[in-house]
Amino acid sequence: MKKIFLFFILMCFANTYSQSGGLDLIAKETCECLDAKKVKEPNLSGDELKRNVGICIIKSYSDHKSELNSEEKEKFNDTDGMGKLGETVALKMLAFCPNMIMELGKNSKDEIADDKEDAFILGEVIDIQSEQFITLQVKDQNGRKYSFLLLTYFDTAPLLTNNDIKKKDKLKISYTEIELFDSKAKEFRYFKILTKLEKQ
Repeated sequence: MKKIFLFFILMCFANTYSQSGGLDLIAKETCECLDAKKVKEPNLSGDELKRNVGICIIKSYSDHKSELNSEEKEKFNDTDGMGKLGETVALKMLAFCPNMIMELGKNSKDEIADDKEDAFILGEVIDIQSEQFITLQVKDQNGRKYSFLLLTYFDTAPLLTNNDIKKKDKLKISYTEIELFDSKAKEFRYFKILTKLEKQ
């Protein structure tokens, strides 16, 4: 689940995906549907929120199925296709309700306790760049430089978001890697994604 969610975020970051306006509308309406449910039930659990994502997507898809082209209708016409619809709409929801997607990612962390332990390095912060996503640049004890993206919530993420990490700070950095298409380099490469930060 964690890797799937990170893949959604990274695909958005790489800006390599496009679909029809019909799917944009479904994504927008799904966000509005979830917002309305959160207003009515502000204490929704993570599992309840995920169930409502599916309910909202299916409702909007049913309302706007006629606006999709024949290829898309065929693609989403079976069980596997509905799964792909969910993935596609979740990706597009980033444009309309990124905070909701981040909340879903935060809630998913409890489902991955059995994942293998993430890799880590010890290093010194050399730069922090804030653009669409925060990039943390670090140099390890051998002088090798690394770049890490902050894309999903984890317990120590506020160290970065609250500016508690500065240049020259010593950190233990846990991360995972995902391969995806880099639209600038026009090739597939691995991105390092932060999963935990510890000040040394």
